[in-house]
Amino acid sequence: MTVYAVNEQDVCLSNSDAEVSMASGGSSTGMKRKSFFVDEQTLRRAKRLLGVDSEAEVVRLSVERVVEMEEFWQFMNKTRRSLPPGSMESP
Repeated sequence: MTVYAVNEQDVCLSNSDAEVSMASGGSSTGMKRKSFFVDEQTLRRAKRLLGVDSEAEVVRLSVERVVEMEEFWQFMNKTRRSLPPGSMESP
């Protein structure tokens, strides 16, 4: 099987179902090919700060971190004022 791709993460190296599914944009990995416009300078800054090699990794890691932070802040807002003042000791 021959698969042409933009980066090595999208290349299918064998005929296994999971790899074929990923190469063809399948959902076994939960990944789907997207196309969008991104500011090049911001992308380069994020790539350097995150310490990753590809632009695809920058986008994936950035989206994951945004989701994690949003979930964290939603948790913080939901649990606000659930501890009485003075109930925690300072170190």
